[in-house]
Amino acid sequence: MTAAYEQSQAFGGVIDVLEAIGATYAIWGGLAVVAYGEPRFTQDMDILLSPRQFSASLFVKRLHEMHYHVDEIAVNRALSGGFFNVIHLGYHIKTDFYVPVEPELLTMVANRTTLPFDEMRRAAYITPTSVVIAKLRAYQGSESTRHLDDIASIVRLQGKKLDQPAIDIAAAQLGLLGVWRLIWEREQRP
Repeated sequence: MTAAYEQSQAFGGVIDVLEAIGATYAIWGGLAVVAYGEPRFTQDMDILLSPRQFSASLFVKRLHEMHYHVDEIAVNRALSGGFFNVIHLGYHIKTDFYVPVEPELLTMVANRTTLPFDEMRRAAYITPTSVVIAKLRAYQGSESTRHLDDIASIVRLQGKKLDQPAIDIAAAQLGLLGVWRLIWEREQRP
């Protein structure tokens, strides 16, 4: 089996459980970049999860039935804002969850969109504009150029579909307007 097949199976099972229990979630991080930008490898799936009307016990039960490791205590602790992860027991592939309390991240979940996930599934993703803003925040925290490459990839493929004024405002608030505008102008050249 290939790594791509194993990831598809492990990530797809998590999506199946989230959809089956009616969870409000949105994929962000590397898989969101792949959805809106150019293909790249990512080792895990990152999900923003709303705690509203979310049944931790049902979530954990369904994941256990599908051969995932998840700690119910960690899930319950995270529901007031925090992280937990889920690991597929057969493939040892991880999905990272973050339950946000930050208004801007809660807005990203609220504004999510549904896209094809694989041949059989659809899943909720943050918008491409939200991915760019999240990647600017990640760059600010780490200064990793991987985040800038991801932004450039999204700009190349999404271009005018992005809400440029919203990104300008977020970038200015982060002190990264110059960085953002440089990427935007470079990638918009014919």
